[in-house]
Amino acid sequence: MKRTLALIALAVLVLTGCWDRRELNDIGIVVAVALDKEPKTGKIIVTSQIIRPAALAKGASQKEAPVEIFSATGNTTIEAARNVTQVLDRRNVYFHTKLLVVSEQIAKEGILSYLDVFSRGRESRGYIWICIAKNASSREVLGVKKGIEQIQARHLVSLIRNEKFHYSSHTLNILRFYKQILGTGMNPVTGALEIVESPAYAIEQKPEKTTRNIKLHQSAVFKKDKLVGYLTPQEAQGYNWVIGKPKNGIISMPSFLDPGKKYSVEILNSSSDIIPSLEGGKASFVIRVQTTTALAETQGQVKPLNPEQMLDLIKKAERRSEETIKTEIETAIRAAQKKFNSDIFGFGNTISKKYPKEWDKMKTRWEEMFPEAEYTIEVKATIKRTELTHSPMKAEE
Repeated sequence: MKRTLALIALAVLVLTGCWDRRELNDIGIVVAVALDKEPKTGKIIVTSQIIRPAALAKGASQKEAPVEIFSATGNTTIEAARNVTQVLDRRNVYFHTKLLVVSEQIAKEGILSYLDVFSRGRESRGYIWICIAKNASSREVLGVKKGIEQIQARHLVSLIRNEKFHYSSHTLNILRFYKQILGTGMNPVTGALEIVESPAYAIEQKPEKTTRNIKLHQSAVFKKDKLVGYLTPQEAQGYNWVIGKPKNGIISMPSFLDPGKKYSVEILNSSSDIIPSLEGGKASFVIRVQTTTALAETQGQVKPLNPEQMLDLIKKAERRSEETIKTEIETAIRAAQKKFNSDIFGFGNTISKKYPKEWDKMKTRWEEMFPEAEYTIEVKATIKRTELTHSPMKAEE
């Protein structure tokens, strides 16, 4: 009897077809989506960047674009997305969507309602990166082709992933973006994509003197779900120190050995801790940052130093790194408090965890309290390695 039941179960698994199977020739694989708004009607414009499999096939013409871009309008995001099928001979699927680009207009009005479909849709995933199109429509951003990658969406995603090599911007996926908007005591920051002009070199075989490129070098600041401004690269660096993000990157500072020259340390790791205090109804914070770096380059040229001199140089470099990091953090906090009045660091969140009863009473007033919150910054920077040389070198005269 058991054997018979097992055979029946196996037959069901093997012989039953996939009820929702869709042939590759019938679907359009969407790798990026852009959201804009029509100025006159207020309708939503959804732009889909769709892969053309034939263009990526072995032996395909290099002149054939690997993607197609289609736009349609609707009263809601899902309606506009479905209306794309009026101009496209495929049924769009979003299993492989990696990037969502949102216009400044939508972001300033309030982005949450436009993202609802991405949280409900069974085809979309929470790991989709979300960026704001700065000084351009979001579909313009999807229309700029530049980079080594054949598929432009992958190029943009690579820019986001390259944040691990620097700390001048900060980008969230939709899941984390939602979590911060719907959470307590912290507002989100995500990447901003901007179209920039760059020279076209002869080796690129382009007739134009200039070419358009996409740069990820600023970060969009939100108050709840509304865009309120952008962090400069230096402000974003300070922000990343506070949240403990920098795991790599370069800090360049004036040389101790040769006036007018620079030296650089490479970030190997970092961590941070925000410690809140409440006294007399006022909030204050201690921000503790620790980082490990390596002396990566020095332009200062001197004769070889002895070990004692080299050790003293490293200690000076560590102190200067601490001062530089502290300045970057102060710049970021000043921007958050005075320019944006947006708690992007999660100061309020730390209060809610340590003082839950007090937070229940003060959370409705936190927007008024945050700009006046006091803070102390403690930074500990350690140089672990000096790479290949023991000291800077100078050519013999």
